[in-house]
Amino acid sequence: MKSEFLFTACQVGAEKVLKEEFLRDYPQFKFSFSRPGFVTFKCTQGPVPLDYALNSVFARVYGTSFGMMKAHEAHRVLELIRSLKEEYSSDLKFKVHFWERDQHLPGEEPLGFERGRLIQVMEAQVRGLLQGESAVDLRSTPPHQGECVVQVIALDEGSFALGAYFQSPHHSLHPGGRSPIQMPKEAPSRAYLKLEEVISWYGIPIRRGDIAVEAGSAPGGASFALLKRGVSVVGIDPGVMDPQVLDHPQFEHIQMQVNRVLREGLPESVQWLLLDMNVDPSISLFAIDRLASRMKESLLGVILTVKMNDWKFAREIPHMIEHVQAMGMVRVKAAQLAYHRREIVIFGLSRKGKARWTSQNAEAAGIS
Repeated sequence: MKSEFLFTACQVGAEKVLKEEFLRDYPQFKFSFSRPGFVTFKCTQGPVPLDYALNSVFARVYGTSFGMMKAHEAHRVLELIRSLKEEYSSDLKFKVHFWERDQHLPGEEPLGFERGRLIQVMEAQVRGLLQGESAVDLRSTPPHQGECVVQVIALDEGSFALGAYFQSPHHSLHPGGRSPIQMPKEAPSRAYLKLEEVISWYGIPIRRGDIAVEAGSAPGGASFALLKRGVSVVGIDPGVMDPQVLDHPQFEHIQMQVNRVLREGLPESVQWLLLDMNVDPSISLFAIDRLASRMKESLLGVILTVKMNDWKFAREIPHMIEHVQAMGMVRVKAAQLAYHRREIVIFGLSRKGKARWTSQNAEAAGIS
């Protein structure tokens, strides 16, 4: 079963910059259909393979689109699975992800909002139809590399999209690209969620005993996440830190603007440099560049939260990535993830950081 269409899921409000990104980087795709948080494109060069690799900042989830379906068409999921088995291999294994498009910005959901309500009935129907399919794993465990992951996506009440892809490092392990992270009640801010999601998404090799410097640390959500991981943190911010972070024995607060901080006032060895400042991206990148240039010997990586208060800044993302590469980062990625609002993350690893990341992945895979 082949299709010339690609589906993408993005943050609500990012649809326009996603389309601009495709126009710039993937001109073979023409805009087809959109709803808030969901955009499809048609490929002018033929069918979109299930192993298609997309390098997009704003498309959090993507895959081959097999069209729309109504509430009474749950059988189409079974038909798609059987068709793909016939086309690819009788031994092909499947997972099914059920989720709904983003409807609100994170943290701005209205009172009484219930995530997943739109997909509940369809999920129950599809699960019932697939009970006898031995090739389909209906458990909630993450898919393995090479498995076919079928996507059943609720767009509106009674309206659904159907898609699929072969699981690869380009795809999230979680339905809708939404990591199942719970924010502790004592976390000072949503920065906790943003950092934990980035660490999970990229497998960032942060370890107990590392030292991190965070510019724009107040009130302390990200610092709190690092401290819970056993990382020592120097927070730079003229603002007030949450008392539980400020009083932590592994936290030091430099209460001033980052551009006034001298290298001599920072630890001799720093492994991670973080930034989350509500300023123009060019200002924040310059501020972090100044610190990074003095930490090259020990620095493993940078995690930069860049504000997109004006979507025009999205056009500068390729230059921002080049800027981070110029810091000495050899593996640089940029993305807008599920817990971001009008912002993206740019994550980079130095050669030493990449070596640790490679070693960590080998250990996780059981490779000595």
